[in-house]
Amino acid sequence: MTKTLSPLVDLDKLPLQPQRWKYVLALILERHNWRHAVKDKGVSHETMEDRRQFCFRAFTFLRDNPIKCFKLDPRSFSGRHVDALMMDWRRRAETGELGAAALQKYHSFLTTFAGWIGKPKLVKPLSAYFDDPALITRSYIATEPKAWRERGVDVEQVVAQIEGYDLHAAASLRLMQAFGLRFKEACMLRPHADVLTAAQAGQPESVSALYLFTRRGTKGKRQRYVPIDTDARMRAIEAARRVAHRETESVSDPQQTLVQAIRHLRYVMERFGVTKKDLGVTPHGLRHQYAADKYRDSTGSPPPVNGGGAVEPELDIATRRDIAERLGHGRVQISNAYLGSSVAMRSKPRKGPPGGELDGSSSTYPPGGPGLPHGRSDFAAPKASAASPAASCSAATTARLATACRRPPSPAPVASSPDWPWRRSAWSSRPHGRGSRG
Repeated sequence: MTKTLSPLVDLDKLPLQPQRWKYVLALILERHNWRHAVKDKGVSHETMEDRRQFCFRAFTFLRDNPIKCFKLDPRSFSGRHVDALMMDWRRRAETGELGAAALQKYHSFLTTFAGWIGKPKLVKPLSAYFDDPALITRSYIATEPKAWRERGVDVEQVVAQIEGYDLHAAASLRLMQAFGLRFKEACMLRPHADVLTAAQAGQPESVSALYLFTRRGTKGKRQRYVPIDTDARMRAIEAARRVAHRETESVSDPQQTLVQAIRHLRYVMERFGVTKKDLGVTPHGLRHQYAADKYRDSTGSPPPVNGGGAVEPELDIATRRDIAERLGHGRVQISNAYLGSSVAMRSKPRKGPPGGELDGSSSTYPPGGPGLPHGRSDFAAPKASAASPAASCSAATTARLATACRRPPSPAPVASSPDWPWRRSAWSSRPHGRGSRG
């Protein structure tokens, strides 16, 4: 993370110093890196670190470029420097080293940096630098399965091996598999405080007696309640509670900050081959497996990316919307990235209630939630089953976890306060973002 620099340094009055480019770049990052590029809000640790690394790599490349070296102060960044970077990106993209997703991310970071130094229109659209649109066109539709099972990887065997080395990492993976959590969400989850009864969560007990409340580590602080309605999910919670001993403690090692914990978990994944290079899977593949399992359970057919057949359009749309909600996404189209293309999703959106817009753009939904019939829960199964989902959990396990649910749901996010700029000076020293180190 970027260190907090002296507030006495006035970047605007500091003369150009190409020989001290690292110091100047650190000052620019200190002033602007905490801020969102467009919206009036802050950004996550991960985004701040990604930006920081990108900026230092970009200026290191410009200074060590074998074709032409640029000895510049970061504030002197101009069009010829952008052209040099784009030329290198184009070469790497043509050799397959950079994909469309990476190019779009780098372009966004570069545009943001140009805005920081007062040159918001310096960087042109990517299409102005690339002749081949295929190099910069990103597809959000899965064409091949990424779930561990479909890639021939035994989840239980890999997690058991990791468990012998690091209990925290193994517990995080079990949560990702059972609840479809993101890497950061699993790391920050509090298995004692975040398990709520149906009454505490304000959710129907007919669906599940217990719910997992997730907001810490989510994108945009978007909260969601996921039913704890199977024995596998119960076991994942119990495994997480064995490593988080206190009520407010999270799954990650309490002796580490959030950044350190995530870095350590990624190290453990690399150590045991949970990478595209070795086993051909990543931890995110467990979210894909969760989505595929949920789709099969709800429709009776595997998702299209796994070779599933045609599904009734209404059922397909409702299931995809439910899965997108469970995964913490606000747009139903994102389900294509997990499940593959849907014929119903490609058809013309239907307007008006009861389901809202099929593209997920409507902000008005019926009482049951987006795209679901009136009166139903956000996470009610799109397809009625003969028995309640809670029946699949053993009564003893449910009772044991329910007894431990003593805390009410966490309060809603608080609007930005006048002391918001504290993030600029204390962000890197506060573990787990704005909250305490739970």
